[in-house]
Amino acid sequence: MALVTLKEILQKHDGAVGAFSTYDLYTALGIIQGAEKANLPVIAMLGAPVISKPGNEYIGELLVTLARRARVPVCVFLDHAKDFATCMKAIKLGFSAVMIDGSHLSLAENIEITNKVAEAAHSVGVSVEAEVGALAGLEDGEEVKAAKMTNPEHVSQFLAATEVDALAVSIGNAHGLYKGEPKLDFDLLKNIAGICNVPLVLHGGTGLTLEQFARGVRLGIKKINIGTEVKKTYIEAFIKTHEKNVDAWDMVGVPQACKNEVAAMVQQNLEFFAHKWKELC
Repeated sequence: MALVTLKEILQKHDGAVGAFSTYDLYTALGIIQGAEKANLPVIAMLGAPVISKPGNEYIGELLVTLARRARVPVCVFLDHAKDFATCMKAIKLGFSAVMIDGSHLSLAENIEITNKVAEAAHSVGVSVEAEVGALAGLEDGEEVKAAKMTNPEHVSQFLAATEVDALAVSIGNAHGLYKGEPKLDFDLLKNIAGICNVPLVLHGGTGLTLEQFARGVRLGIKKINIGTEVKKTYIEAFIKTHEKNVDAWDMVGVPQACKNEVAAMVQQNLEFFAHKWKELC
């Protein structure tokens, strides 16, 4: 249908849109295939560490091409860039959205780098996501997690000084696989949503419960990032398919099986984020 910006894809959607990490041809195909089966828009992400590896700019070019050919709206998104140069690299490759992650900086420095990226990106019609508050690591204790959570006062100051199209927040979410059920601070999310004039983003979606997703969407989350689940789905399908006939070394059938499993996972998540979440509210 079209390559669209993050701003476009979030404004036209009632629930939340799934954003899925991409690593190669087959994860890219699976993500778009899943979106087409669901007949829903999707955000295909390429992480800054991935695009920075030698030769991986071709994955970015591939994503842009696939998005333009897709039967549903697709946003091609650079995830967690820490610097201006990486954002510009993605924009030159044709990405329709970039995330500048200044959450590791002081608030003033975060505002400064965000404005620099936003000015350049918006001048060529590319959307920008930023982050206030830092995502905790799975190894962090509760005191560290609490210290990293988004401060609503910082959100007000940040939004008053910047022009972004979406804002990622930290409410107890984390990257990777959670140990036990994660504890999300929904009161904090409600407070942030009450003062925020841009769509909110939840990173670290892998491992959250359906009830947590539903409550987050109801309180204003519009974009949900899924990364580890893409890798887990792909690798599990690879092992399972290969072990059916280990002597075949099937470099045709195995990747196809991985792609199809990723597509099924993406379809299921997109449908829940878009409308099925309402069944739990």
